[in-house]
Amino acid sequence: MDARAFARGVAEDALMERAAGHLARSVREVGGRTYGLRVGLVCGKGNNGADGLAAARLLRRAGAHPLACVVDGADTLEGLPAVQRDRLLAAGGRLVADPRQAVAGADVVVDALLGTGASGALRSPYLEAVEALAAAGVPVVACDIPTGVDAATGAVDGPAVVATRTVTLGAEKVGLRLWPARGHCGDLVVGDLGIVEDDDDPAAVVLDDADAAAALPPPDAGAHKRSRGTVVVLAGSDDMRGAAVLAARGALAGGAGLVTVATTPAARESVATAVPEALTLALPAEPDAAHEALEAALDRADALVVGPGLGLAEPTVALVRRVVAEAGLPLVLDADGLNAFADEPAALGRHASPRLVLTPHAGELARLAGPDAYGARASQATGLAERWQATLLLKGPGTLVAEPDGRVFVTASGTAALATGGTGDVLSGLLGAALAGAPERGDVVAAAAHLHGRAGERAAEWVDGRSVTAGAVAEALGPALARLRGRDGGGPRR
Repeated sequence: MDARAFARGVAEDALMERAAGHLARSVREVGGRTYGLRVGLVCGKGNNGADGLAAARLLRRAGAHPLACVVDGADTLEGLPAVQRDRLLAAGGRLVADPRQAVAGADVVVDALLGTGASGALRSPYLEAVEALAAAGVPVVACDIPTGVDAATGAVDGPAVVATRTVTLGAEKVGLRLWPARGHCGDLVVGDLGIVEDDDDPAAVVLDDADAAAALPPPDAGAHKRSRGTVVVLAGSDDMRGAAVLAARGALAGGAGLVTVATTPAARESVATAVPEALTLALPAEPDAAHEALEAALDRADALVVGPGLGLAEPTVALVRRVVAEAGLPLVLDADGLNAFADEPAALGRHASPRLVLTPHAGELARLAGPDAYGARASQATGLAERWQATLLLKGPGTLVAEPDGRVFVTASGTAALATGGTGDVLSGLLGAALAGAPERGDVVAAAAHLHGRAGERAAEWVDGRSVTAGAVAEALGPALARLRGRDGGGPRR
């Protein structure tokens, strides 16, 4: 995008001035004033550092007191960084050699060390500069990215800046929406440089509340239970009955008009008691007989959820594999549904579903795609989605959804309160309801993931986040969806 702007006659110097303006504005906002604001700027020798030096000049012109340091030495600068150094000095600005001196006594400090081209662990003198920023004990504004994070993958390989605000320039970077990098960004804002065009193909899309609400519309006034979507949930076992309960609750709270839970005879009794709104189906233990019973339930179903709490007994694995190979309706494969393919991941690509959704957490993805797959999810997700011809929903902080056509969505919602057993089961049921209600929408899976994150946040408002349970997340889905639509969804039922 930069190169395209230069080719049409935009000067690189002009883009840098725009970037510096955004950075200086955020420094003033974070500092709460301008006149007399003491700002310490710690700069690298590249264009990121040049943005910092230009911002120092603009801050000085506005009445602040900036003090800047180029950690590699001001005399090492070349090109535009050298031009910005000279402009700052000509305007009466000051440079110091030690980053600790630049940040001493500052009200706000600026990280202008490294930009998007940096990756891997920091080395001297940048490591010491990051330590100086942390030791200042005041708000940090990061220029483009917090130094030490990977803007492409979200990885943090060692010490890194923890910013109060990150002013990312031109457009958002995928890695800044993924954890652990997201936890270093603070308030993430975009400094528009005018280089993005309407027909640019984004690397990823971040859904907001309005996007999610549009993808999960309320039922029509004339709807009946089957028109709202019928979901079959193949889940639960004698030892893990709760997973079937939670998946059923997720599907019902997600808007499904009719939910049938197919499970073991013993688990069926638990589901019927805990979720009276759901129908239940007791499956025989023998795989062929179980498949025959399940087929009858699928005849009028709009979506199928497979996996929560199933276990990995040999007959169960055989049933799951056959269902995935033969079921010709939208299908969500979660938990032990995924683990059933751990010894033959390629078989996932031989499914019959018109829309298969895979929902692995880090451990499940490692079993399917190798130990490094989750850490490299930003770069590998689209390839895996294409390989399996499936929508890949990679659960965790900053849930990422990759479609087989190359589209990528990143959720902006969620909370650590979701890191508790059973919340993934709720999500699988919610996804089933979303697919049953709007299977043609390309963003419906990402929208459901966004809603699930908002439900976790809502549940954490009702109690301390440490006390949130999966059941509370299921209960919060309705209030969270109401909030997406701009209404107050109320509190938990008593």
